[in-house]
Amino acid sequence: MFSLSNAALRKIFVDGFYRMHAGMLVFIFVILMSYCLFINTLGTVLPDQIDFWQFFFTISLVSNPLMMTFYLIGSSLYAYKSLKYVLSQLALPQQEFLYYSFTSSTKKQQFVVWCAVQTCIFIPILCYTLYAITIGIVFGYYLISIGILLFQGLLIVLSAYICLKESNRLIEANKPNWLIRICGKWNKPVFLLYTFQVFNQSKLAYVLAKLLSWVLISSVFLVFTDLKDNSRLLMLITSCIVVAHVVLIYQEKIFNDRYLSFLPNFPFTKKKIFFSFCLNYLVLLLPEICWIFTNFGVLTSFGLIAFAFSAILLFRSLLLLNAMQIKGFLIRVFSLFLLFYVFIMFGFGLILIPLNLIVAWILFRRNYLNDNCIGI
Repeated sequence: MFSLSNAALRKIFVDGFYRMHAGMLVFIFVILMSYCLFINTLGTVLPDQIDFWQFFFTISLVSNPLMMTFYLIGSSLYAYKSLKYVLSQLALPQQEFLYYSFTSSTKKQQFVVWCAVQTCIFIPILCYTLYAITIGIVFGYYLISIGILLFQGLLIVLSAYICLKESNRLIEANKPNWLIRICGKWNKPVFLLYTFQVFNQSKLAYVLAKLLSWVLISSVFLVFTDLKDNSRLLMLITSCIVVAHVVLIYQEKIFNDRYLSFLPNFPFTKKKIFFSFCLNYLVLLLPEICWIFTNFGVLTSFGLIAFAFSAILLFRSLLLLNAMQIKGFLIRVFSLFLLFYVFIMFGFGLILIPLNLIVAWILFRRNYLNDNCIGI
């Protein structure tokens, strides 16, 4: 039973992990091998020093505390990735048999099996660690070499312990997450449902959009350091903020088509539907809105926010065109972004606000409820 469980867990978790992350592991292996074996040095190097410089990166791991720290951080990230994969597989319905078969063994036997599974997953890291330790011992670096090996052994033991606790935990069916537990009893406006969807199931997309937004803001300010209060620069930054959230705009269209297709049966006018979905972006863009109001004047802030929401309404209306897919949507978005840039640079940025609203309303009015023109 013990050997059977060991083989089953290796087949499920070890083989599956390598299948899923084969590309990443091969890429890292090729990079390391290319660096260690084929890198050329600058200048004249004596023949007896060539081996040292070719293995300089490996030697640095066991001789330089800073390089060792980076390597241990990388090992920790690898352990986190492997642990996340194992726990995600344990949560799948097809793995529920493990909770009734594998857990019949003693905790000690289970722990040994999980240690073996985590060790197998760690083989690429351990191989390079043993290689670095061998090089380090040859050059007389003993303490850091042993420390790296002990740290990675600790990662394996901790990962195995977490897997042991998870595999022996009672299954909680349909456990609600923190957002549902907090706001499950709230009255939710239908036009704000997408916001709850973002914070419930699309948190990664939201975080990436925010990171991209702040990177674009910082980059524009870095390039134009002398024009921080220029109205043209501020409108350009606002257009960058909107473009950073186009994925959320596209996902909102998919969400509305999938879950809010009943809206035409309600007594909502087209104008209300057209403007009411902006409530989502009032919440989703709240960090950027607060930043604008705290750094610029009230009149300027209202102008920038009006421009942002006019651009959002235009991008949303574009999705009602014939079978608009993500590729065509992005092409049109970046084409409009370049058009915005031209208008802003020539001092016609404020004209874009009514122009965007008019075009967005025309597209929305002509294509809303047209089943032949709406596609996911």
